[in-house]
Amino acid sequence: MPAFTKATLRAMFAEFCATALFVFFGAGSVSAAVAAAGPAVQPVNYALSFGFAITILAFAVGDVSGAHINPSVTLALAITKNIEPMRAVLYVISQIVGGLVGGGLLRLAVGDAYRSGIGLSPLVQPGGGFLLEFMGTLILIFVVFNVAVWTTNVAENDFGGTVISSLAPIPIGLAVLVAHLTLGPFTGCGINPARVLGAVVYEDGFWDSRAGENFWIYWVGPFLASFIAPLTYLVMEGTLHPGSAGHAKPAKVHAGEESTPVQPFK
Repeated sequence: MPAFTKATLRAMFAEFCATALFVFFGAGSVSAAVAAAGPAVQPVNYALSFGFAITILAFAVGDVSGAHINPSVTLALAITKNIEPMRAVLYVISQIVGGLVGGGLLRLAVGDAYRSGIGLSPLVQPGGGFLLEFMGTLILIFVVFNVAVWTTNVAENDFGGTVISSLAPIPIGLAVLVAHLTLGPFTGCGINPARVLGAVVYEDGFWDSRAGENFWIYWVGPFLASFIAPLTYLVMEGTLHPGSAGHAKPAKVHAGEESTPVQPFK
């Protein structure tokens, strides 16, 4: 399949927009909370924003791109061949650019009140931060593979295969919420390289902070989870392709036609 079809370009734009909005309103909730309450911000103040943002954005663009909105999710689906490698590369580029645009717009809007939300607590060593970022991304991708059956058919982008798959953005958003409630006070809960990079480049003094000095944890942790999380699905379901091997979505049936299972994206 040619890389730049109209469907692919629309999907890239969807990933760009969704990631930009996610960073703008996610980091924006941190900036707003700090401005209102000072540095002692409770995790729930921004965890709800990140979790709800993923939910509404996944509902908004899921039928166009599959709503990855995270390079770690895209990499996991590329590893398991649920998305073509070239399409995955284009998604990741769109997500990173979207994150940079979202962070930039927020910085323009709030100026010196800008906060990325990313920081490594003095209570946590870099190794511990790495493990936290890995586990936070693991629960996210674990949920994606087990509820978002529609992500199998990136070319089809059919949101209506089953009730569970069509409601997948809700548990995915809750996974993001839970991750932020746990990781927020320790690492800021990156679990998304595009969100992290898009936000921190505009924060004054970030690269001199502990998080900046140990920035690798926000990339290595999530991307390692991209390899490990699909293996949990393989052990439980015997396949790396959600929706296949007896778990396929029922195809839409028209009058006079037989029902055939939708095949995984190839």
